[in-house]
Amino acid sequence: MNTKTQTPIKTELKDLTINTQYVKEISLKIPHAPTIFRHMPPSPQLTVIVDVNAQQLVENQPNFDVTVILTCKSTAQIEEDKQQISIFDIHLEYAGIVTFPHLDTSNLEELLMVHTPDILFPEIRNIIRSLSYDANLPPVILQRINFAQLWQEKKQSSKE
Repeated sequence: MNTKTQTPIKTELKDLTINTQYVKEISLKIPHAPTIFRHMPPSPQLTVIVDVNAQQLVENQPNFDVTVILTCKSTAQIEEDKQQISIFDIHLEYAGIVTFPHLDTSNLEELLMVHTPDILFPEIRNIIRSLSYDANLPPVILQRINFAQLWQEKKQSSKE
């Protein structure tokens, strides 16, 4: 009996279809408003936390919801009190619904966890920048995120 096993083919990035992009969740907290605006430090500390999740929408179909979860927390030391206080906390879950030509692709995880977030990122950066600007906060201009490294670190930590 001769059985041939099909090797999954590699899907090219150009074959990825972005059906829609949308904000799943967004929040802005300014815990010390309005007093913080009188004593806004010139360059507060910013911490950015990023995660990516992908979920298949319908079993055995090549449609996925890819979500980039981003949290920006800003803190500063107020000179009068010498204590660290929270300036603002921005939380954004931004997603895209993507379709591939077929499911049996050898690089599906890479397309979902690296390339799709790369495609979504310019709009994420724009939303965060606009939100911080509109709230009269120090501007948050996100630098490019290395989603490939993030994906590798996530894979490594799941092995441990």
